[in-house]
Amino acid sequence: MGKPSDRMKAAVISFVILATGACFERITPAPAPQAVLGRWLLTFHIMGGLFRTPVELVADSSGMLRAAALGPPLVRFERASVENGVMRLEGASRFGTAHISGHVIGDSLQARWRIKILRGNVTGHKLAIAPSSSPERVAAFDSAWTTVSRTFYDPSFGGVDWAAVHTRYAPQATAARNDGELLAVMRRMLAELHSSHLDISAITLADAFPTRGGGSSTDEAEFIAWRALTPSIGYLRIARFDEGPAAIARLDSAFSVLGAMRGLIVDVRGNPGGTLGLALRLGDNLLTKPSPVGYFATRGGLRSFGVTSIDELDPAKLPRFRGYSVEDFQRDLRHAGAVTIETGGRVARPYLGRVVLLIDERSGSTTEALAAVMQELHRATLVGHRTAGGMLSSAEIPIVGGWVLRLPEADFRTPAGRRVEGTGVTPDVIASRHWYRDNQLRAGVSLLEH
Repeated sequence: MGKPSDRMKAAVISFVILATGACFERITPAPAPQAVLGRWLLTFHIMGGLFRTPVELVADSSGMLRAAALGPPLVRFERASVENGVMRLEGASRFGTAHISGHVIGDSLQARWRIKILRGNVTGHKLAIAPSSSPERVAAFDSAWTTVSRTFYDPSFGGVDWAAVHTRYAPQATAARNDGELLAVMRRMLAELHSSHLDISAITLADAFPTRGGGSSTDEAEFIAWRALTPSIGYLRIARFDEGPAAIARLDSAFSVLGAMRGLIVDVRGNPGGTLGLALRLGDNLLTKPSPVGYFATRGGLRSFGVTSIDELDPAKLPRFRGYSVEDFQRDLRHAGAVTIETGGRVARPYLGRVVLLIDERSGSTTEALAAVMQELHRATLVGHRTAGGMLSSAEIPIVGGWVLRLPEADFRTPAGRRVEGTGVTPDVIASRHWYRDNQLRAGVSLLEH
């Protein structure tokens, strides 16, 4: 959970899903033309929007071209070449191989990406950024380590000796010859904490996943959809939890149509989470009275309350947050150090029928908190697979060298004190989903029919 809209995360999921595994012609190494060396900004036109990543092109000791993506870790480039004005990049994603090929004209690139039978456009331009020096790379590494040391939500770092981690990785940062190698070192260092919502890149999430519709109702229509499954059972699909009035208005429109249905299936499978606004509005439509739905605490909050763990806090004594704005939430959280989130009782006609919530292993962050709370309050029956297990409140923090550190600032507990981070939420009914048959949806319908 964090400030950036999950329009961004939805684009992440869309791009990753496309990477279903493919093999393409291998790139033949060739000497790197000096004119292409440096940092480029590539824009991928993908299903659900755009994805941008800075890409560093360098020549290795043999003069061959090497590429490194410096943005969110969707693609890791493994081979690169530029010959006769044609740039080729081949990279590995979580699910397979991606291939990019196109023409370099001056400082611009016009290319195509291709994954299996799917494809799209890639545009790029060279950035006027000078290569970093070794002292600058070391300073960036130290800045990342220090920021984590001061701000990471867990004062015990999960049992990790964070000082020893610096000692172990500092020589690797010193030996890094370029930003791509430095990024790999910093990510290995951060991985020692085994935490969600923790990464570093050379671009903010807002810039990496620019919106197409600017949060308009038309844009929201792609991610909030509803229909009647039977005369008495409605279906509401929420692909991301967005911020802003357009998302809230779209959700309210759904309930104005579905409100008379005897049963409702809310599908948040694959929803990677997002900011609070839309999730709290969903709570308003499902809960008849104001209800606490979890609490957060920062390290500063733990110090302020004189405790060493969030589990020592009494959520009933914490300040309440009932807004919709993530900026307001983060302001209140940083001011008080710990807050209880409350929703419900803010719509004239809340939904009173039975609810099934569909979840899976790609339901993350805010989506998991929603699932856990609906389960604890006995407001919904959960169907599907255990969720991702990544529920923390995070923020993006600029550090030395133009890098952006995404850092979990606050831990989360459900009203009953349950930890979601690292464990996920187990559904009440476990069911599988296949490409040819949606047994999870069928199970939900069956529950509501009986």
